[in-house]
Amino acid sequence: MKEDRKMATMSQRISAFYRQSGGPGNPQIQRILEEHLLYGRDHGIPGKKEDINDVLREVFLNDHSTRPLVIGLLRMRAALKEQWEAYLNALRHEDRRKVEELEKL
Repeated sequence: MKEDRKMATMSQRISAFYRQSGGPGNPQIQRILEEHLLYGRDHGIPGKKEDINDVLREVFLNDHSTRPLVIGLLRMRAALKEQWEAYLNALRHEDRRKVEELEKL
């Protein structure tokens, strides 16, 4: 039964990994870890390596008490990014206009 199995601590999991993979000196460790991070069933979407942003987003979006705050922050970030892009585009347009004026002279 799954309920009867005790969850291993992170250090126990790391030790078991090294025992199974030939120890920390094994040159294949980096490849094995990369494959695990991409396809391990405890690491999210298969084929996509999670980063800290994915983990934090998932934790806080799944908590009903923090979800509105996170959604608000994500919306604010998107709006700020959109305004920044509009500002940069306006600067580029102004630069092009000045170059065209200088070329006419």
